[in-house]
Amino acid sequence: MIRGGRKEVTATCAASVWRSPALRGVAALACCGLLGCASGSVGGVGAPQPRDVRSKAQGRYAQLLQAGAPALQVAVEKTDATTIVLREVSRGGVDTYLSSDGIALKLRRGVLVGTAGLGGDMSGSDVSDTLALLGAGQTGTVKRFHTFLNGENKAITRTYLCLLGERGPRSIQVGTRSGALRTVATTLVAEECRSLDQSFENLYWVARPSGQVVQSRQWAGDFAGMVVMRVVVEESQ
Repeated sequence: MIRGGRKEVTATCAASVWRSPALRGVAALACCGLLGCASGSVGGVGAPQPRDVRSKAQGRYAQLLQAGAPALQVAVEKTDATTIVLREVSRGGVDTYLSSDGIALKLRRGVLVGTAGLGGDMSGSDVSDTLALLGAGQTGTVKRFHTFLNGENKAITRTYLCLLGERGPRSIQVGTRSGALRTVATTLVAEECRSLDQSFENLYWVARPSGQVVQSRQWAGDFAGMVVMRVVVEESQ
């Protein structure tokens, strides 16, 4: 993808939904889960959740919101919809974020490694090579491994050969919990991946020198497609 190409513009446009006006506070988007509200929700991606499952998830989500859990703004490109997910647990270096309707996104240092409830879920990933280069600010060729659940609920593992390359500096705006916007200087890194029958491109906006992935556009599988994520920063950051 060239500088300013369609995929980068898509991520920027998806993120622009979160600016009006600012975030209106984290709770403004929290009501729309990843399968939830009508217009502007991430509905239609996965199978409908049973009412009791959604009810329990909403209770857990409300507790996380009240506790001020770390938050991500999320948009699924297939539905052009947005929501807020909150970190429920951090275990073994993997952060699990929950939507208000019980969908889970799992990230390792900002890189998507698993989903639950979206359909055709990514049950696990090995992205250690990608993380090593991102953290060191380096480029090169890496391998990654994804395990997906197929239509028979069987796990299928695929190997991808990927090329990481920098696309140059980018200034982006991220939201705070109060709804203010903050400009962050980042480096845009593209990861172009191929297997025998699949291909995708992930984009990472990486803050320097911290190495934090503050915004990304990542592939969640053939069924869910591309997911755009952006951190919600604390007021003190």
